[in-house]
Amino acid sequence: MDTPREQTFDSYGEYRAALIDALENAQQTVIIFDPDLRETGLESPQGIEQLERLCSQSRRRDTLRILLHSTTWLQKDCPRLTRLLSHYAHCTSVRTADVGARGWSQPFLIADDRHLVTRFHQDLPRGKSSTDASGTLAHLATQFGTFWVNGETSAVGTPLGI
Repeated sequence: MDTPREQTFDSYGEYRAALIDALENAQQTVIIFDPDLRETGLESPQGIEQLERLCSQSRRRDTLRILLHSTTWLQKDCPRLTRLLSHYAHCTSVRTADVGARGWSQPFLIADDRHLVTRFHQDLPRGKSSTDASGTLAHLATQFGTFWVNGETSAVGTPLGI
């Protein structure tokens, strides 16, 4: 078993690097909560490469779940990510958080229920990356599950079937 590790970061560049690192190690599932994905770097070539690798190797229907406050930035400024979500619609989904969850302000990514990358507040770059599957990770995963069930399914990445 891996020894728990924790590393803090103070810039958006370090945050994006920690997200890519977590994606590189993900084998089965990734859940993401973010207001709009603007600071994640998932639209970057490295982000798309890791998400595509994950989606192509995982056999789970819930490989990638993304919960957002708003999909506007994703729809307007993320053509690579939108294309990936469409191509892998069988194992990815995006939802918009309901009004009750809009006050939730701690963005995070959890990979394989064991690797957490989180910013402490959505307006600041400061946060941590951790491989300890207890405490904060379990709390955020539970909170995500609750908000996911109550969220509204988004059409982002959904094939039109025309």
